[in-house]
Amino acid sequence: MDRIPVTPQFALPGLFNGRRLAVLAFASALLPTLYTLMNTLWATPDQEHGPIILVLVLWLFWRKRGALAALPDRSSGLGWAALLGFALSYGLGRSQGIYFLETGSFILLVSGWLLLEKGWAGVRVMWFPLFFMLYLLPLPGPVIDAITAGLKESVSHVAEAVLYWAGYPIARNGVVLNIGQYQLLVADACSGLNSMFSLSALGFLFVHITQPPHWWQRVIIILALLPIAFIANVVRVMALVLLTYYRGDAAGQGFMHTAAGLTVFVVALVLVGTLGEILMRMGRHATKRSLQ
Repeated sequence: MDRIPVTPQFALPGLFNGRRLAVLAFASALLPTLYTLMNTLWATPDQEHGPIILVLVLWLFWRKRGALAALPDRSSGLGWAALLGFALSYGLGRSQGIYFLETGSFILLVSGWLLLEKGWAGVRVMWFPLFFMLYLLPLPGPVIDAITAGLKESVSHVAEAVLYWAGYPIARNGVVLNIGQYQLLVADACSGLNSMFSLSALGFLFVHITQPPHWWQRVIIILALLPIAFIANVVRVMALVLLTYYRGDAAGQGFMHTAAGLTVFVVALVLVGTLGEILMRMGRHATKRSLQ
């Protein structure tokens, strides 16, 4: 019997097919970006929440890994378009120092990988982790300046009005508060933008995880996030003003300055959790009444 020559078949293992190799190659760009962010933006008080958001993003993707793996493999050609968009956005952002484009490009990278592996079904399963990645994007400087200016003015005005009503000798000139012999400038860090940004991220995460059964519960919690953050920051500014008034400028600018920010942020989180619990109880009560 003659032997039939067998031509060896060279095929990449499933883990190393062409599209996955492309995604892995592009994903290697994450390392220099992380190194840059850790030594620049994430090392500043304005963006120090970045590493925490990154950990939460990774956890959200890990949390949905089972649902993603259960989907059938179904590749979409739009995935290659998303990878091309990633390459262009990353290249421009990296070369020109535009952190918004450089960081945002990884949303396109992950979306492209999902489309190539699982199609639109994969994107639907991972929609919330993809949405949460938006909180990794540093806002452009002009946008931050425009928002911060208005917030500082509002925070200063409310803090002055409350303390004046309480009988303290306080006056305001723009964002400068004068109380007794002391003069305090409401700086950018005290505008509340950072706490609003961080608290809104955690608020959306809270709603996503707890999954309130009624739509109105979710709407109320989300709408309450920014007012809670604003009120918490007003309380922070008043606390620092009073600390300076009673204990001197050194006390107001020292360790207690940082401690006040952390404490008020914790208080804001407690308020969000308390609001969520109240709304959940109201929802259960409304459900019981409808069943009677």
